[in-house]
Amino acid sequence: MTALTQQQREAVEAEGDVLVMAGAGTGKTHTLVERVLHFALRSERPVPMDRFLIVTFTEAATAELQ
Repeated sequence: MTALTQQQREAVEAEGDVLVMAGAGTGKTHTLVERVLHFALRSERPVPMDRFLIVTFTEAATAELQ
C-alpha cells in the first residue's frame, strides 16, 4: 500500500461529501478506498457501508473498488 500525499490525506479525512478529481494515475481510486476504510472502521461513529456512494468512469477503477 502506498503512502498518501497531504492532499490525499485531507480528502480521506474530510467530513461530508468529497469530490476527488485528478489526472490518470494519481491515486484517485486508492484515495477513495482509504476514505471508505477511514470512516467505516473508525472506533467512534463508524459509517455503515451502505452510506457510501462512489462513482467511477472506468471498468478498471470499478474492479479496483470491488
